[in-house]
Amino acid sequence: MLKKILLLSLITIIVSTAYAAPRMYSEEVARSFIISHPDPDVIRWGNQSNHFTWQAGYIMFAMEKLWRQTNDSTYLNYIRRYVDQNVDADGNVPNFSPRALDNFIPGYACLLMYELTKEARYAKATETIRRGFDNYPRNKHNMFYHSHTIPQVWVDGVFMGQIFLARYAKTLGHPEDFEEVTRQIQGIFQLCGKDNGLLYHGWAEQGKAGWAKEADNHSPEVWSEGMGWVAVLMADVFDFLPEDQAGRDKLMANLQQMCKGLKESQDQKTGMWCQVVDKPTEPGNWNETSGTGMYIYLLQTAINKGFIPASEYQSVVDRAYQSIIQKAIRNSDGEYNLIDCSSIGIKGSYKDYISQPREISTYAAFGSFIIGTGIVEHTRLHGTPPPTL
Repeated sequence: MLKKILLLSLITIIVSTAYAAPRMYSEEVARSFIISHPDPDVIRWGNQSNHFTWQAGYIMFAMEKLWRQTNDSTYLNYIRRYVDQNVDADGNVPNFSPRALDNFIPGYACLLMYELTKEARYAKATETIRRGFDNYPRNKHNMFYHSHTIPQVWVDGVFMGQIFLARYAKTLGHPEDFEEVTRQIQGIFQLCGKDNGLLYHGWAEQGKAGWAKEADNHSPEVWSEGMGWVAVLMADVFDFLPEDQAGRDKLMANLQQMCKGLKESQDQKTGMWCQVVDKPTEPGNWNETSGTGMYIYLLQTAINKGFIPASEYQSVVDRAYQSIIQKAIRNSDGEYNLIDCSSIGIKGSYKDYISQPREISTYAAFGSFIIGTGIVEHTRLHGTPPPTL
């Protein structure tokens, strides 16, 4: 009798394990982040005072993805709190400064609130942010500078500005702005593109950057998180662009070339991508968490939307996912830290990039981990792509 009981217990354990719900690292890490940052206005860089900039904007971007995937109001309420603490009853946005592209992405969350509520104050807020482009400085190729004080083009800034502008153009009914969106994205591929489909970190005109070794030249390397911003933009921008938008086909070719370059530069030992993306076997290079999450997001999104074949790329995603979840480490309080992160400005050499400190729990890494693991986990759990806008 005891043997039968033990056997039945063993069978129960085996069956329950076989049918156990998969672990959702995206939700575990997102909830850990909210617990440690209950007031989203504390999300800011170092000692800076402004929280209406890219760090908070990207976290809200990631929380929206998770909300759409799970329909859990925890994530939506977090976004709503952030927006309502920064948009007053009359639609003013006192913390917005149009002097850097980094400051435009929080407008993405304002657009979400307008789409859900149709409240005029949210529309007014997004109009204020949109007007920030009107007198924004450009280089001779009509590309936006990274900021009023940094007269260079960085891949980071293309995401920060154009993911907002693309959604604004669709949501508020300004199709004329799609021309700007395609111009800025095409421009970054023209100025920073490599033959392998990947992107150098930045580009500068003569005399405007010490890292540009020649006149009118790009920076020396493909930095993980830097190109990752454009990867996320490429994954999502086709949700907004009209089917007949001039330049759309070229952007699709850019996306497919980037995916091919990522496949070919994946670290074969770990499945992740390195700090200098296309030199995984070079001495001193190391796996970087934030960029890897961004590339997972691009590749899984492109597979789900039929932009690239699953037969060639799903194994690339799966290997990367299995490695990135190992970068999420529980601390003594039971919350998560993310290790092996890098959030830096443009550097002048390969050595300078790989010698940067391996940071812990940067804001970009949290956002990237959430969107990368989230889309994989939703696709595995449901067998279908997560809902989009």
